Amino acid sequence: MRLRLRLTVDRRLCTLPMNYMYFLSAWIYKTIHAGDSDFSTWLHEQGYRYENKRFKLFTFSRVFIHPRWKRVGDRLKIFSGRAELQISFYVDQAVEHFVIGLFQNQRFTIGDRKSKAGFMVQTVERLSEPEFTPEMRFRCLSPICLSRTPDDKSTAEYLAPDAGGYAQYFFDNLLYKYLSAQPVAVTIDEMRDKMQRTQPFSLEILSDPKSHLEKIKAERPEQIFVRGYFYDFKISAPPELLAFGYHAGFGEKNSLGFGCVEQF
Repeated sequence: MRLRLRLTVDRRLCTLPMNYMYFLSAWIYKTIHAGDSDFSTWLHEQGYRYENKRFKLFTFSRVFIHPRWKRVGDRLKIFSGRAELQISFYVDQAVEHFVIGLFQNQRFTIGDRKSKAGFMVQTVERLSEPEFTPEMRFRCLSPICLSRTPDDKSTAEYLAPDAGGYAQYFFDNLLYKYLSAQPVAVTIDEMRDKMQRTQPFSLEILSDPKSHLEKIKAERPEQIFVRGYFYDFKISAPPELLAFGYHAGFGEKNSLGFGCVEQF
């Protein structure tokens, strides 16, 4: 399910930190918690699991401001009264109406100690589904993040789209997430072989990737940096896998606002 939230901007609070995705993620969790605290707690602390991996299966776009904004140092100054946000969930159709209701008429403020921006949700629209086919083109609405941890290192190495094996990491991440949501246990090798027989995987980058480094929990002792890339891409895979990636997000750290895409 994909939602478009049309927002109005509080003109008294209209300056965002450039690294605002963590604050936006926290607001989404808070909104879900207000409607169903048990589900919110489970999603935040447990989530969907496959082997030793955990996933949240939702993602969201950057905030799109219409029409005027300006970067001032590490701040984003908003000069417009309107903005837009897309939030995407992998959820059962039975709860879609409930989720839509959670975000209606919400007021929220996000930011850090230095500056904040306030928003009011004016409308919540469920977007129509793309037609999912074996080959599709997507554009990033938020950066796609993939990483690996080399044997001789203890920290993750974030991958650029031209890194060796990037496509394999891309599809393996998608398969792990897909398997976490399936009711029947299947190994990733079995699923990979089954889907490759249905529609061979391929990934083609169609634009010059733009790097984006996001601070998570900025100015705290636990601050981390996450790198992702904006790009357009053509992808071939079974349609059900592409539908899953569209709703849950492509790549890693989707619940922090990475991997949200639109068809073009």
